[in-house]
Amino acid sequence: MRIIIPTKGRADVLREKALRLFPDATLCVGADEVDAYGRLSDRLLVHPPNVVGIGPLRQWVLDHVDDPCVVMVDDDVTHVYSQVGFHKERIEDADTARAIVERVAILAQDAGVRVFGFNQAARPLTYANFRPFSLDTWVGGVVGIIGRELRYDQRLLLRADIDFCLQSLLHDRIVLVDGRYSFIHTRFAGSGGNARQRSSERHGQEMAYLKRKWGPYLDIVQAKGTTRLVVRVNR
Repeated sequence: MRIIIPTKGRADVLREKALRLFPDATLCVGADEVDAYGRLSDRLLVHPPNVVGIGPLRQWVLDHVDDPCVVMVDDDVTHVYSQVGFHKERIEDADTARAIVERVAILAQDAGVRVFGFNQAARPLTYANFRPFSLDTWVGGVVGIIGRELRYDQRLLLRADIDFCLQSLLHDRIVLVDGRYSFIHTRFAGSGGNARQRSSERHGQEMAYLKRKWGPYLDIVQAKGTTRLVVRVNR
């Protein structure tokens, strides 16, 4: 298993974010930022500066990393919540974080799963102990991929992960999501990262494209000023 942190414009804060949680990860950076990130780590995977957006960047990583299991971690991930008790437990220990990811990667590989990840929201009150895993939704923030049979849609600069997971559900009928843990990050906020690609116009274009592509299997729900993408795939 190889952990990759794709990152852009955040060399000054990465030590306090994803790199603190995964200190042995490889940083995937643009050729124009090698000097800045080289001060943080000597584990750099350097891509051309023109590779931008979630879809193109994730596919570039898959094309240039030879380990069969790749886990891509958003650079603004800061900690993990365990939600198996009455109150969620905050986890910041790097060894524990890696162990959590490794165990799910082993489980996914043994089950023949191509895509795996974790609960995207820490809500202990909605967590069901009798259903610790989900098999029919999508993952983001921390995305594990085994094999190279599926490819990212490189037309999607913002919402490529949900498309990739829907591809897995179409071909394999399963995406393994460990609901016991949630990796926390600040989604769609701050400078750096994928901020330059985000705009209301781009967001609308990609929502319309996804709806045309996946039809009834994807619901786009507007609630309280946010957009939720809900997978509707029955197993």
